[in-house]
Formats: sequence, C-alpha cells, structure tokens
Amino acid sequence: MRKASIPAPGHLFGPYPESTSAPAVPSVLAAAQAHAGGTRLIARWQRQRLLRQVARVRKYQAGMPGFPGAELRRAMNEARAEMARDGFASEATLRCMAGVLSCIRAVSGHVLRDNQIMAALTVLRGELAEMPTGEGKTLSTALAAATAALAGVPVHVITSNDYLAARDAEQMRPLYRLLGLSVSAIKQEFKRDERIEAYACNLTYCSAKELVFDYLRDRMSPMPKLPDDDLGMSAPTRVLRGLCMAIIDEADSVLIDEALTPFILSESYKEAAQVRLCTLALQIAERLQPGPDYHPQAGGMELSAAGRAVIAEQVDSNEHALWAIPRYREELVQLALTALRIFKRDEHYIVRDGKVHIVDANTGRVAEGRAWSRGLQQMVEIKEGCKPSPATRVMAQITFQRFFPRYYRIGGMSGTLAEARRELLEVYGLPVVKIPSHKTSQLHISPPRVYPSAARRWAYVLDVVKARHASGQPVLIGTDSVRDSEFLSQMLAAEGLSHRVLNARQDREEAELVSHAGRYGAITVATNMAGRGTDIHIAPEIASIGGLHVISCQHNSAKRIDRQLYGRAARQGQPGSAEAVLSLEEGLLGRTLNPTICHILCIRLRSDGTLPLSVARALFRLAQWLEENRSRKARKQLRAQDVAMQQRMHFGLPSE
Repeated sequence: MRKASIPAPGHLFGPYPESTSAPAVPSVLAAAQAHAGGTRLIARWQRQRLLRQVARVRKYQAGMPGFPGAELRRAMNEARAEMARDGFASEATLRCMAGVLSCIRAVSGHVLRDNQIMAALTVLRGELAEMPTGEGKTLSTALAAATAALAGVPVHVITSNDYLAARDAEQMRPLYRLLGLSVSAIKQEFKRDERIEAYACNLTYCSAKELVFDYLRDRMSPMPKLPDDDLGMSAPTRVLRGLCMAIIDEADSVLIDEALTPFILSESYKEAAQVRLCTLALQIAERLQPGPDYHPQAGGMELSAAGRAVIAEQVDSNEHALWAIPRYREELVQLALTALRIFKRDEHYIVRDGKVHIVDANTGRVAEGRAWSRGLQQMVEIKEGCKPSPATRVMAQITFQRFFPRYYRIGGMSGTLAEARRELLEVYGLPVVKIPSHKTSQLHISPPRVYPSAARRWAYVLDVVKARHASGQPVLIGTDSVRDSEFLSQMLAAEGLSHRVLNARQDREEAELVSHAGRYGAITVATNMAGRGTDIHIAPEIASIGGLHVISCQHNSAKRIDRQLYGRAARQGQPGSAEAVLSLEEGLLGRTLNPTICHILCIRLRSDGTLPLSVARALFRLAQWLEENRSRKARKQLRAQDVAMQQRMHFGLPSE
C-alpha cells in the first residue's frame, strides 16, 4: 500500500478502513523530538516551509477565475484527480486548496490570511497546529476538510460538543454545497438510520463522544461487504464507513484532557439486588471513620485492615451471594466511600429533573449520556435521593489513546498544544507545529494574587468587578465549580450588579451567553472553560477602554488550560487583560498543599493580604507540576488497563 494513497472505503483499504499500525513514538525519542520541536530554530524552519507553500497557493489562486464557474470547476476536477492518485503531499493539493479559497471568498467574502492557510496545510500533513485563539480556526478547518474531501476521503470533523458540530456544519454548508460536497452533523438523538445517512456524507461534523460510541457499536456488528460482492443491494451493517481521516478542533481538550475517561458501551439488565447492595454499601461506608478505617488514594479510597474487619462484621448470609465474597463487598464499600466523601454535588455532578448528571471536569459542561460504572452511578443517585438507574454491564470499552490512532490520517488545531507536545508525540505520533498570529498579542496578564482564605479572595474579586464595571469594561470570571459560580453570583446580586452565569445548569444557552460576554458593562461568571469554541466579540468602544478583562478564580491542573481561559481576551490583536486570584483554602493549591505549609505561608503575607509574588509563582509551578505529573501517570495507567481489557475481551486491533 502506497503511503501517499488517499484512505477511502474500497479494494485498496477494504470496506471499513481502519489503521492497524501503532503510531506511538518511544518515550525517549518523543522527549527529544518534542524538545527540538519547541526550539526557535525548528519553529522558524517550519514557518518558512509553510510560507513557501502558501506563496504557491496564492500564485495558483491568482491564476484562477474570481467567480466559481465552469472554468474553476474544470481546474479543480483536474487537481482532484491528481490528488486522489498522488496524495496530499502532491502539488495538486495546493492547486485544489487555491480553488477552495476562491469558493470561500465567493460564498462568505472572507479572504483567508496566510496563517490560516498554514494551519490547514499542517492539518493535511497529519500534524497538529497550535493556532492562537481568535485567529479563525473554523475557516482553517473547513479549508483542510474540504480539500481532503475533494480527494475522495470521508472526513470526520470532531468538535467539543453537539451544538458546535451542528453550528459549524450549518455555517460551512454553503461552501461545501458550492464545491459539490455533502455535509452533516451528528446529534445525540439521532437513530441508527439517521446516523448511517449522516456518516455517508463527504464531511461529517460530530463530537468525539458520539463518534467513539458509534465506533464501539460498529465493532459489535458484522464487517460490511464491498459493493462488488453483493451488487450493493444489502443494507449497511455498520454506521461508520471506517476511520479514514479525522480533523480535531480543540485537539488538546480531546486528546489529553478527555483521555482520562474510558468510554464504556454498556447494556441495562434487571438486577433487583444491585440497588439493595449499593444501599447496604452506603450504610456501611457511613459508619467507617477516616484514618482508622480508610484513607484517600488517587481517584478513590483505600480500606485499612480495621476497615475490612468492620465490613466483615456486617456480612449477612441472607444478602446476595456476591456479598459473601470479601473482595466484592470491599470494592463496593470503597465505591460507596468515593460517592460519599469525594464526589460533591455542584462540583462533580449536578441534580436536574430528579436525575444525577456528571459535570465534565475539563469543560464545566454536563457530560450528556455519560454515567459512572460498577455501581457508582447508582450510589450517587441513592445518596441524592434520586431514583437509581438500572444496573448495567460492560459490552465494550475503549479510550481515546487507543481509538484515535486507528485513523489512517489525523490532524487538528488548538490554541494551547505546546505544553503537551511530548505526550501527543508519544501516544498519538502527532507533532505540534506553532502557527504565528497575524497580529502581535496585546494581552496584559497581571501577576497572580494568592490570599490565605477564600473569603479574602472573593472580596478582592468583587472589588475588581465593581471597578471594571463602573468604567463599562466587560468582565469574564472563571470559577472552579458550579457551587463557586453560584456563590459569586449571589455576591454580585447582593451588590446590585447585573450579570449572567454559565455553568452546567445553563449549558444549553452556552453559546448565546458567551457571545454576549464582550458587550459594554457585561459581567459573565463561567465554570472552568465553559464556552470554549464560541467567539467573544468586542466593539471598538470596548477596545478603547481596555477590552475584555478575565479573572481566573482557579489555578488549573495544567498551564495550557490557564492559557485557554486567558485566551478569551485580546483576540486578533485587540487589547485585553487577565489575572489569577486564588486562595490557599480551595482549588489546586488547597488540594496540593499541606495545611501546615499553608499556615507557615500565611506568616509571610504582604501588606495587602497576599503572598509575596515569588512565593506565589513558586507555589503555582510546584502545584501544576505535581498535578500534571499525576494526570500523565493516570492516563498512562488507563492506557495500559485499556490494552489489557482489549486482550481479555478479544476486542480491538489484531496482533501483528
């Protein structure tokens, strides 16, 4: 099989294209490549190489008709045929891209900038483009996706959620229609026939969650046949047409942040004892004492010998047969302790319409359709007085680390990729290319402020909001949880400050709320990175008073996630500002620092009640390093467990 070949269902790649080669790069080599890729010398070389290609695209475009007609279609059809034969590395790709640019200008009036074309070229090379926020990633993605689809490859454009998938597909539909391409967007409520029809389009916009579950269902269906085998008369046996090419928007969120969660395809079954056993485990967990009976560990609770003895005393021979098995009942009680002591309402989940909904820790959005496994979901529901969900059993599971390498071609974009450069290479084999902004950033980031208590932190935030609001400057405040966002909302309301709140309770109005955050005098409170993927526009009069001001009330587990929040301001060379305001009692610092250390630090407070700047920055670096290291280890462990599960279930890539 030629490396340059365009992956598509057929005799060359089979009826359901899916890569069986592992693209992962050895750890030592990934570290060396990541270090080299982050140097100025390599960045300059990559930029010059891309600019030379951009110049050739511009040259081809200049020789094409300004209006899409028969002449332009003829030129593009010739380029399409050559590209399908020779692959994306051919000169025909640049000619085809020039034609797409002409169509974009005809449809929308937009003339794409050089850096937008550079990002599209990077994606077509099978790499990740780090492109600053606000630089027009939606159009860059459309340019790359349309060029690939014109070559005959089915393209999956993967976005953060179903809303953004539908919005982007509809926004780009006139362009694709002009190019003779079909486009669709996957929605959660789609039935099987609707999904088959949607994936049959040249371009399919979808969320990563919907895509991976469709793939898991496909793996449980018979392999489709090529049309020549049965004259094309039989109904499709699978929803997807294979894993040919994926373009991932907000690639770090999908490939890194969401990679901590395995995706489990389960089925419900009737098991009346499940609820009874979960209730019993919760009752026993309530009696256990922290310290003597259990202690926290990464992601859960660990029982001591004394705790196991307490559980053994509670064994009732009339309960389910499984309850008599020590390992089973101890694991169930550990889950109960996790539900009681670790999972918190309005932080890890919300209760809405009498049901427990998981809150995605990375986005602050409700994780629709997701549930905890092994009885944990039922325990949280019982704890909150909700009707327990039916018992479930695992049919198949996979992680993003194992799923995305199955694409023959994969690329993506994000504003924050550099910090994850090594892991993206090591796990997915994806290098990161830095795309310059078309204007110099005017974002001003103030030094961080750390207060000893949450109360002092909130008081300062309120003072800043009042001062900025008085001048008409819009303010966006990022909080750590639903609970914090609602607490701050109450404080603002008490001061008579009109504001809007965006958290997991209001996620259905997410785009509308965020799009208004840059208006004169607007105050918006948002959890974590809710609203990511939606532009915040500011008017000229807002730019004259400093642009959008962002206040981060949490320090995230990774520096790049902090950059995501700060990147909401000062887009496309506009003015903007940001600051972090934290406390030692809550958030990342509260989880990481020992109470004794916090007490010692409080002795060295400055006159304004904050820690010295050098101490605050050192704390940030230490806390984030510890958290990033823990998260990397957790992802690595999950990946190993997923591979082991695959081998036990005989599910996944065949061994070679």
